[in-house]
Amino acid sequence: MSGPVGSSTWFGEPGYNINQSLRFEDGSSTTLTRTPASDGNRKTWSFSVWFKLANLTGATERILNMEPGNAGLYITSTGQVGWIDVSDSNFVLNSDRLLRDPSAWYHIVLNFDSTQGTASNRLKAYLNGELIAFTNEGGYDAYPDENEDGRVNKASVKHIIGGYREASQLWDGYLAEVNFIDGLTKVPADFATTGAFGEWIPIEYTGAYGTNGFYLTFAGGGIMSATGGNSTATDGDFKAASFTANGTFTPSADGFVEYLVIAGGGAGAADGATTAGNGGGGAGGYRTGMLPVTASTGYSITVGAGGVGALSASGVNGANSVFSSITSAGGGGGGYFTSTPGSGGGSGGGGSAQTAAGGAATPAGQGNAGETATNAAGGGGGGGAGEAGGTDGTGQGGDGLASSITGSSVTRAGGGGGSRASGGARAGGDGGGGAGGNGGAGADGSTNTGSGGGAGVSGGESGSGGSGIVIIRYKYQ
Repeated sequence: MSGPVGSSTWFGEPGYNINQSLRFEDGSSTTLTRTPASDGNRKTWSFSVWFKLANLTGATERILNMEPGNAGLYITSTGQVGWIDVSDSNFVLNSDRLLRDPSAWYHIVLNFDSTQGTASNRLKAYLNGELIAFTNEGGYDAYPDENEDGRVNKASVKHIIGGYREASQLWDGYLAEVNFIDGLTKVPADFATTGAFGEWIPIEYTGAYGTNGFYLTFAGGGIMSATGGNSTATDGDFKAASFTANGTFTPSADGFVEYLVIAGGGAGAADGATTAGNGGGGAGGYRTGMLPVTASTGYSITVGAGGVGALSASGVNGANSVFSSITSAGGGGGGYFTSTPGSGGGSGGGGSAQTAAGGAATPAGQGNAGETATNAAGGGGGGGAGEAGGTDGTGQGGDGLASSITGSSVTRAGGGGGSRASGGARAGGDGGGGAGGNGGAGADGSTNTGSGGGAGVSGGESGSGGSGIVIIRYKYQ
């Protein structure tokens, strides 16, 4: 989170007040970030934001950007509204209108819909309710290709509000009423209306948000102390309370906190004395985002245990982790020889030989599927939070995701590797996934990472899933 929170009440339609905005100060180099655990709809989405320029800096400023890469919404040094995506696509569009008034609130609605047959309908922007005319810049394509997947809503890509790569083109001004709608295009009238004097004023959005959608109100004072967990300073004015076991988080003030909730990983499977492959355990569900909290309220924290490894059985699913309204699902257990599918979970467990399917990521949006096993080969590695099982090679666990919520980058929630009789172990996914057995036992997933356990074979037990973790980051000064 960034800068002090605004305090003036802002009136929209009768009965709807916006009490807070968030002030970004470019000299502080602070931003809001979110990394989806899995793809949302990359062909269709809407983004709505009210904003106010703090001053005319003469430099380009980003409201939204996707990192790594160069894709996002910005205001140019001359005051043009622009959208760029030269990472997954190849287009740069700038508006024909200039924003020159730092005292005014502006409203933008962006619609991305690459399913449209007409090129100019694939990206539309509305400024204070009026459609903006775009021109392409620098020899790039004018609009996205038909049915193209853009960078917004892409798994493992950090979505940044308030800057470009968190180090440059930092936003200097206010933001309010941030809505992101996954899978639907919305019109300006869904977010605002014309007032009695012809002014453009906000209204409450009441529609659906989709899988990766969100709403940021920026309510509350922002600064708080808190009890519970192991609170340590992260960077700047923030602390992170890490829960490695069940507990209670109690903030001293109203505000928003950032969370990372990872469930327990699933265990791998293991047969008795046969030499065919078994499935690795799936990583626990991985959820991150922002959540409002209320002063002096004790929020119960549940840290899910990993599934326990065994012999001659399919893997046991990990247990859920919970913080307030956020529940991450335990990872799916691996499938047991012969031809038993992996179990569904936050990430699915790997299937067993012969050719059994990997488990699904369920509920969607928290991880990835386990790998379908290959005939007479090692079982499929369980899916990790960052990629599906088998992405880096047959039987390997999917990689986890990195987070800097504690102040340094840590990768967690890797999938467990499948087992094989000989020919080399199947690696677990980055982020603590247990390796599959090579003619023996599978390795455990790492503790408090939510990683899957490796599969066993030829009389070796399967590895247990790693326990989960809950981390809550808050502003303390």
